[in-house]
Amino acid sequence: MLKKLYAYEYRSLFRSLLPIYIGLLGLALIGRLPYLFDREGIAVALITGLSTAFYILGIAALFIVGAVIIVTRFYKNLLGGEGYLTFTLPFTPTQHIVCKLLCAVSLMLVNALVVFASLLITGAGSDVLDGIFSLIKAISGQFSAFRIISIVAEAVLYIVASFFQGVLMFYAAMAIGQQFRSRIGGAVLAYICMYVAIEIIQFTGSMILMFGFADQVEAFLSEGVASIQIAMLLPIAEAILISVACFVATRHFLTKRLNLE
Repeated sequence: MLKKLYAYEYRSLFRSLLPIYIGLLGLALIGRLPYLFDREGIAVALITGLSTAFYILGIAALFIVGAVIIVTRFYKNLLGGEGYLTFTLPFTPTQHIVCKLLCAVSLMLVNALVVFASLLITGAGSDVLDGIFSLIKAISGQFSAFRIISIVAEAVLYIVASFFQGVLMFYAAMAIGQQFRSRIGGAVLAYICMYVAIEIIQFTGSMILMFGFADQVEAFLSEGVASIQIAMLLPIAEAILISVACFVATRHFLTKRLNLE
């Protein structure tokens, strides 16, 4: 039964984005064709310029539409009129939150992969892409395979943790916003308060490290790549802690203080 919940959620999220995926990859291919055939002229320049402009707009649309779908799906399905039907299903609020969270993060990862694939198509056969591969080859020659794998794994972990944090902050803000007379206004206010609080904590921590432990931090970071990797674990841990706090808040309001339209 739980598999059906995930399957339905995935279909609801991705069906609106498939045309954008196809369009974005198509624009990337159209924008690259003139370079592959090495043609010049006003018509080629016009096609290249228009395809590039639409390609940039396509990337923006992909991320904007993706974010809108994630937010609206959570709000309408759990906090709006559909909530009465949703919560009659044999699933707990926690299962609903986890399902929407995992599907939303999956959507964001797929969006990033589609954009990456379109960039590869755009750069196919170009000096820019060759230069990037040469740089990667040069860097790989300076470090061991284990070090490269650990750096890549840390970067991927940070990206995924950031996605979880971003989605859960929206979920927590909407869950808190349902307690206000104006749900949208309350959600916006809650999100702003959370964002400002996080920024203040981050700024305060940075100032403490900068002025209180400047010499120790500089000495630690100067020890090499390993020390920098250890330091990068701090923002990852921060994203995880914020995600956990937002998840707990969302679960609390959906379990104990649910207020459907």
